[in-house]
Amino acid sequence: MEYGDGIARRVRDLAPTLAERARAAEEARRLPDETIADLAATGLFGMLVPERFGGAERGFEEMAAACREAGAGCASTGWLSVIYTLHNWMVGLFPERAQAEVWADRPYALIPCVLAPTGTAAPADGGHRVTGRWSWGSGVMHAGYVMVMALAAAGEAIEPRLFLLPREEVAVHDVWHTSGMRGTGSNDVEVADVFVPAHRSVPLADLAEGRSPGSLVNPAALYRTPLVPVFALTGAAPVLGAAEGVLARFAERTRGRVAAYSGERQRETAGAQVRLASATADLAAARLLLEDALRGVVRAVAEGNCDLRRRARARLVAAHVAGTARRVVNDLCSASGASAQFTDSPFQRAQRDVNTITGHVVFEPDAAYALYGRIELGLDPGPVTLV
Repeated sequence: MEYGDGIARRVRDLAPTLAERARAAEEARRLPDETIADLAATGLFGMLVPERFGGAERGFEEMAAACREAGAGCASTGWLSVIYTLHNWMVGLFPERAQAEVWADRPYALIPCVLAPTGTAAPADGGHRVTGRWSWGSGVMHAGYVMVMALAAAGEAIEPRLFLLPREEVAVHDVWHTSGMRGTGSNDVEVADVFVPAHRSVPLADLAEGRSPGSLVNPAALYRTPLVPVFALTGAAPVLGAAEGVLARFAERTRGRVAAYSGERQRETAGAQVRLASATADLAAARLLLEDALRGVVRAVAEGNCDLRRRARARLVAAHVAGTARRVVNDLCSASGASAQFTDSPFQRAQRDVNTITGHVVFEPDAAYALYGRIELGLDPGPVTLV
């Protein structure tokens, strides 16, 4: 893979093609194979992979910028851009043997990951036997591996562990019949008493605290970064991108739209002008907030000081950015006329997609805002809080 500079620029150049394929992705309930190939060719999927395995070993800020560009073309494509890119970074947190297995043939893999611990893992000689069924397996339709979270015995305690399995050891259940984000193919996955060797599992606590086995063999600060802040912030990037795509379409539509009954040009109305300006300011502010939060996490990790307050702020920012994107999309779609509500309209598709993806638990505003408030006021966030 030849990376060079400008992965985000390459994805931006691809965005119009992604928009043209959005209907096909929605109807198929998975991304077109051509889209996967095109995204791979930009270098996106391997940009967080260690250089010694052929990756680019770039940073989260550039990754988020690229995924935001993908989201502007198609929200489902933007979301899977995050999934596939970030989960390659997560492979770099596993023991070195697992990394070598996954990246044996090329410097990236296509891997969904489900963090809800809805499975069980029984200790076995040299590893665990994993059983369970998990929902929301975004990206499983193109997967080569799958990651799932299961509860495992650890002495007298029970701990959540992340397990990495080849796709052929996982059953997929076709349940992804939704109103939005249909192109993600987020079907259920099931594992039935499959042995997973020890080198293909990591305790969730190690991932959450940035002290994973992979951080011992990959020395860059990138691999000491706590999981939840970067998952939340990079996940918000394509949601923001989808809203930016709607804003661009709204501006283009408004320039030429004439009201059917009055004959009034929409661009000459104060309402359209105010909506355009307000959305522009809101999304620009959200983008600056997102970029600042990502820079802050990266800097704090490099300095060895990514504390709870910094991590809680990442959750706060991600929820706020996603909420801003949802509000802007709904406002612009409501101002685009009844014809924007045809199911094949990019306005309608973006509205359904953004309203669906902002239901993700990581963007739930009450939880994210309360979490930041508790930590800022000196209270314990609780033992099971994602932070």
